[in-house]
Amino acid sequence: MARTWNRPAYFAVLSLFAGVFAASRVLAAADLPKTAGENTLATALLERAQSEVARIQALVENGTLPKARLEEAEAKLADTRDEAILMDTLYGETRVQDMTDAEAKAMLAAAHRRVDRQTKLVADRRSLLEAGVLARSELQSFESELEARQRVLQLATDRVNLLRDLRAMADAEQRFEQAARTATNLKTAMQRYDGSGTFKLSELKAISTGFEERFHHALPVSAIGETALHQSMGLDHRGRVDIALNPDSAEGAWLRQFLEKLRIPYLAFRSAVAGAATAPHIHIGPGSTRLILARR
Repeated sequence: MARTWNRPAYFAVLSLFAGVFAASRVLAAADLPKTAGENTLATALLERAQSEVARIQALVENGTLPKARLEEAEAKLADTRDEAILMDTLYGETRVQDMTDAEAKAMLAAAHRRVDRQTKLVADRRSLLEAGVLARSELQSFESELEARQRVLQLATDRVNLLRDLRAMADAEQRFEQAARTATNLKTAMQRYDGSGTFKLSELKAISTGFEERFHHALPVSAIGETALHQSMGLDHRGRVDIALNPDSAEGAWLRQFLEKLRIPYLAFRSAVAGAATAPHIHIGPGSTRLILARR
């Protein structure tokens, strides 16, 4: 017996994808490509910090410098290593949906460690201020650095949350595919348009331009082409695009009509079907096939 549609859950999912779209636009603004110069700079800074630790360690061993200086140098080296991790993940070329779980975990851990070190440093400097050894203006510079690191941590946290939400979307699409074999209400849950049967990623530009001219904001693209998320679900998403829009909204209806005008195939997911939970979105291109079959 088919289960009835859980209406509260449906609207909760709608809210989720509204949040995904908003977060993706914020993160896109901060997702600056990593240049070769930044790679070189990160390497140079890391090598310099390593050399400084070695130099100070030798001076500490012969009694020229106190051990505290070595601890400061080692903390700076650890900071530089974490900054290199952030350059590769948070500020790098990797798209959010292509990040692996290991990369996301390393990114968040690096941002956390930098905040923790600076928090300890601020506490130490505040003690010196209270003892009359440090000027207030000097403490402010350490506090400003802590605030900057906290903002970076928030950005890393937002990226991890967005990755989680995009994974939920990919998982939902997979479950839809599985449920489609037995669902009796598929026609109301999903609309399929075969069009010409083909779609090229180069056509996305015309679709995005038309959407922006009509609604005056960017097309809410959640996944383009093959992504690590779809691979983890066993889906071949090459040459496909996911749009975080409810197909029955004004924007979703316009997009469906525009795609049909261009004879571009799509799948419009509206709601849950028996045995599956999902979220509304529009999949542009032929349906995703299983990776094993697609790559034979």
